[in-house]
Amino acid sequence: MPELPEVETTLRAVAPILSKNLIRDVEVLRKNMIGPKKGFIEDLRGRSILSLERRGKYLLVHLQKDLTLILHLKMSGRLGLRKKHEPPLTYERIRFHLKDDQLLIFNDPRTLGRALLVPTKDIDQHPSLKKLGPDALTISETDFLKRLGKKKGILKSVLLDQTFVAGIGNIYADESCFVAGIDPRRRVATLTKSERKALYKAIRKTLQKGIRNMGTSFSDFADLFGKPGKNQKKLFVYGRGGKPCLTCETTLKRTTIGQRGTVWCPHCQS
Repeated sequence: MPELPEVETTLRAVAPILSKNLIRDVEVLRKNMIGPKKGFIEDLRGRSILSLERRGKYLLVHLQKDLTLILHLKMSGRLGLRKKHEPPLTYERIRFHLKDDQLLIFNDPRTLGRALLVPTKDIDQHPSLKKLGPDALTISETDFLKRLGKKKGILKSVLLDQTFVAGIGNIYADESCFVAGIDPRRRVATLTKSERKALYKAIRKTLQKGIRNMGTSFSDFADLFGKPGKNQKKLFVYGRGGKPCLTCETTLKRTTIGQRGTVWCPHCQS
């Protein structure tokens, strides 16, 4: 699933193209991906794009006349760009027709992604956004430590909880725990003050690294022009269970936490 760095990479690529652009028309090839189904195309047609922002794993496209398009890539979605006369991309589900014969494409093999149109004034109360915690990349250390202090569960599960902080998924949770030197199986209540601060710094460092490397690509994620990210070549533990630790050469362990595969180093992470 695209996580914060992948969505941020998408935002930085698409914002210069979409800002002040115009949605001339929309083609919906999979109606299960849009909401509301009635009026979706008509309400988008002819709207100017004012600005874009990211909230956790969500991309928000703000339109004129108090409308916002909420895009969630879910498990396998990505945005692509092509000219109208060029061959279709693989798994095109929604086509947004822009100026100069450009098409913004919502690609999604599994069709789990969503494009939701809501009044801008209501976005903070929309079910997809109202329970999101502060953004994992911008939350202050003070706020992070305060929120973490109220948690008592297993660390990995807490990091995946989007109501705690928004944007961290399986990849960056494992990587952040490794950078912080903390076993992801530990309960939050057992973490010392210094470990909590180390975790905060590790999360920021790990997410920023993911953004610099243009995201992590294994099967589906690619940038606006179909180019895969590079962060998969820089991972310490995620997806490397049974292999030697890149730091100490100890064999990495793998388990399941909250139905998610979890990898850690028994030597480097206490």
